[in-house]
Amino acid sequence: MDHVLAGALHERVFAILDQLESPATIRLVEAWRTLLRHHEPTESGACKACGPRWRKHMCSVWRTAATYFARPDL
Repeated sequence: MDHVLAGALHERVFAILDQLESPATIRLVEAWRTLLRHHEPTESGACKACGPRWRKHMCSVWRTAATYFARPDL
C-alpha cells in the first residue's frame, strides 16, 4: 500500500477513534488503538505483526479498521 495513502488512512482511523472515545467506550477505543499500533507498517511497508506478506496490501486488522472507522457515514 502506498505510504501516503496508508498515512491518510491512519490519520482518519485515529481521528474517528478520538471522536468515539467517551467514558463508556474508553477501554474499547484504547484496545483498538493498541491493536492498530501493533499492526503499523514498517519502513518496507510490511505489517509489524503479520510480516512481509502484507507489503502491497493492508493486513486484515487495518482492512477491518478501514471498513468500520474510515467510512464517510461516520
